[in-house]
Amino acid sequence: MRKADFQMSMGFIVAVVFAIILLSLAITWIQGLFGDISTITHKTTDVAQQQLLQELASSGKKVGIAAPAVTAWGKGETGSYAVGIKNDEVDKDHTYFVNVYLEEVGGGLQYSGTLANSVASWLTYPKAKDISAGEREIVDLIIRPEVSGVTPGIYTFTVAVCRRETGVTYDCHATSLNYPGYTEKSTNLYGSTTFALEIKG
Repeated sequence: MRKADFQMSMGFIVAVVFAIILLSLAITWIQGLFGDISTITHKTTDVAQQQLLQELASSGKKVGIAAPAVTAWGKGETGSYAVGIKNDEVDKDHTYFVNVYLEEVGGGLQYSGTLANSVASWLTYPKAKDISAGEREIVDLIIRPEVSGVTPGIYTFTVAVCRRETGVTYDCHATSLNYPGYTEKSTNLYGSTTFALEIKG
């Protein structure tokens, strides 16, 4: 076998190996993507999201939420909520910071800092959102209560949205009676809303 043929054969084998590796990675990624989507038990409908955006456009509200119709969840179920934010300035783009935290609990539960920190791990959402002048955007909020250690009861959350301002820190929050250190709202608080869900036994 000539040296040139051997080098071409080796190059072909290396190319095939790389192609197989890339294909395997792509399949794994796609399976993970669709796996996450398929596990969402309670999802905000597209109609509800459009209604939220229309409400923000036609009212004075700057922040709102569209939640699934079902608010009572079994352990291990996952929900997708839609937080709507409107940039009320027609000539300036802005960055908005989002913070979602446990506000209070009911159904026989006792609020505590430990519980609030534990519940924070249920939440997945982008911490910041760039919104063009006069536009409205949706921030997806995924809630996945941990299967183990979840106490049945009613959990009420606050969604706080702050606008980026020069020289202002971004610990974004509204006034809270229960959450430690939140006795006064952030100076750059843009808007807030609340929602509740019940975890069944």
